[in-house]
Amino acid sequence: MKIDREIMLRHLRKAASLKVKKICIAQTKPPSDSSKFFITMPKSPRLIMPLTREKRIRFAENGSVQDRIFIPGEALVCHPLGWSSEVWDRKHSMISIVFRDRYIRTLFIHHSGQPPEPDGPDIFFHTASPLSPAGACLLHAVLSARPDSESQHLSLQALLRNVVETVECDQALSGVRENFNWDYVQDYLETHFHLNITRETISKKLHLHPATLSRLVRKMTGLGINEYISRLRMDQACKLLTENTLSIDEIADQCGYRYTSYFIRKFRRYYADSPFSYRMKMMERRNR
Repeated sequence: MKIDREIMLRHLRKAASLKVKKICIAQTKPPSDSSKFFITMPKSPRLIMPLTREKRIRFAENGSVQDRIFIPGEALVCHPLGWSSEVWDRKHSMISIVFRDRYIRTLFIHHSGQPPEPDGPDIFFHTASPLSPAGACLLHAVLSARPDSESQHLSLQALLRNVVETVECDQALSGVRENFNWDYVQDYLETHFHLNITRETISKKLHLHPATLSRLVRKMTGLGINEYISRLRMDQACKLLTENTLSIDEIADQCGYRYTSYFIRKFRRYYADSPFSYRMKMMERRNR
């Protein structure tokens, strides 16, 4: 991974110059067939767009999983907690933009087409400020406009131009280095907590010393790394249990637990309730 504002700008400008051909929106409702594979739910809006060749992405739309090939000029925009999953089975280059509350996270990846997924972005830049009010309105317009309408396409082009302008005006990484590292760690853990990750594997992926990683997570959350990952998994379980789409076995798998019995014990330890009972209470509350 290389942190480089100028190279990142070059790729963002290329994306902004493409004529928008198609926009798909990743929805938040769990699709009925999502148990076939893991689908991530980023907490912030995210945009994925190929710059060259073809990019395969699975995402939730109209209550089912779509498996689609995207080409340059096409984009997937995810609602907060929208269901999406990138498939790394073909050569392509792409940009991804995450719209956090405090900053914009931009990255560029050139993938060889050979699985598995890349260890991290090739080029990365993290702004010191979030989207401007105008940019936030454009993002809302993209997510709420009639699908594939001219207004949605124009809003996306304007949003990409707004991101370019934000990065152009941003001369440094967000705040102190520690805050930057934490934002990067948090992004990684929120999208990989379902995997069998350890302090050592996380440190290697993020190019941080294991002791530095442990101190950072402890300082920012008051928890050890394994405790923080467990909390992310339990938070995810609660979100999935509010819907009646996935079985308890499927939710355990989506949250990174190989054995459902162990997942149930962990859930009881956190919430003093079983997953099934929690789901029933949430459904009763919603139906009042």
